[in-house]
Amino acid sequence: MFLSFTLSDRHHAVEILLSRGSEVNARSNDGQTPLHRACWCGHLHTVDILLGHNGIDVNVVDKNGDTPLHVAVWRRWYKVVCLMLNQGSVQLDIQNKKKMTPLLEAVSRGHLGMTHKLIALGANMNAVDGDGNSCLHIAVKTEVFNSEDAPMDLLNKCCTALNLNMDERLSGVVVARYLASQGADFHHKNNNNNTPLDLIKDPNLRKKLEAFSQPQSRLCEENMATVRLQPWGDLVLCENCSSEMTFKRCPMCQDYTLSKREFARPIFEDKEVQTVEEPRESPVLKERDLLRVAKRLGRDWWQVAIFLEVDTTELKIDDESIVTVKQGYLMLNEWLKNCDPETRTHATLSAALEEAECFTAMECLSLDAK
Repeated sequence: MFLSFTLSDRHHAVEILLSRGSEVNARSNDGQTPLHRACWCGHLHTVDILLGHNGIDVNVVDKNGDTPLHVAVWRRWYKVVCLMLNQGSVQLDIQNKKKMTPLLEAVSRGHLGMTHKLIALGANMNAVDGDGNSCLHIAVKTEVFNSEDAPMDLLNKCCTALNLNMDERLSGVVVARYLASQGADFHHKNNNNNTPLDLIKDPNLRKKLEAFSQPQSRLCEENMATVRLQPWGDLVLCENCSSEMTFKRCPMCQDYTLSKREFARPIFEDKEVQTVEEPRESPVLKERDLLRVAKRLGRDWWQVAIFLEVDTTELKIDDESIVTVKQGYLMLNEWLKNCDPETRTHATLSAALEEAECFTAMECLSLDAK
C-alpha cells in the first residue's frame, strides 16, 4: 500500500503512513523503495516528505543497482534531482550494474543542468561505464543536449573557442569541450581502444579539441600539468604546485603511504624525474582560493565550518538553497575576516579540509600564491 501511494503522489497519505510507523525503506520485488518510486514518477512533494524522514536511506540500490538519484536523473526530473542533491548523505559516484554513475546517466540523457550540478558537487569526472566509456565518449556521440538550467556562459566560451556558431552551443562536441574544462580526460581509451577524440568524425573539430586536451594543474587550475604523482597517477600538477604540496595524503584516494618525494616523469616533456623540495612557509590565502575551495565543497561546507570554528548561525544562509557554492564561500569568507591574521594561510584551511575529509576541495586549493 505504501509503495502504491508514492506512485500516485498521494503525499498526505504518505505522511499519515509514516507517522503510523510504515517502513520508509520498504522494498518491492524489484528492490525499489518508496523513494525510488517517487523519483521515477517525479513526485517532488512526496520525495521531499520521504527525504525528511529520519530513517530514509537515500543511497539504497534496487536490483539494477540504481539509487533513487540514478532513477531521477534517468527520468530527467530536474527539480527532483536538485532536491536529492541537497541531501548531505547522497553519494554521487555509486555505479549501477551497467557501471553508470549519476553523472554518466545525466550526460547520456543529454541534460546539461543535471550534469553541471553534479560536477559542481564533486562528481567523478573520469568515471567509466561497463564499456569503458567516460562522460566524453558519451557526450561526443550525443547530437544535442537539453538546455534546462545549463551553464550557458561556459558553453558560449567553449563554442567561441571552437569557432562554432552559437546555435551549436548545445551540441555534443561543445559539451565535450566544457566537460574537458572541468577535468574530463580526452585521452582515456574505452574497451574498444578508442579515445573520445577518435569518435569525432570532423577532422577540424578533432584537431581543435586535441589542442585543448592537455590538462591544467589540478591545484592551481592555471598552469599546464607536467607532473603525475605516483602511485595515485590521477593527480596531475604543474611544477610549482608539486614543489609546494603541504598535505600528507592524496586528496583523491586518501592514501597516506606515499613519500612526498615520489614523483613520476612529466607527462608532456622529456625531463628528469621531478622531486618535491621541503615545504615552504605556507602562503596567505586570497579570495580566489576561497572560491575554488567553495566550488568543490558543495554541500559539505558546514563540516569545514566546524573545524574552522565558524558560527554558521550568524551567517545569512538559506539552508534550502541549492546554491551550495555561495553558502561555502560565505562561510569561508566569514572565517577569513575574523580569524587570527597569522592563521589566514593555505596550511590552516588545508588542515580543516583534511579533518572534515573534504579531499576534493583540498585537491583544488591553490598553493601557488605567495
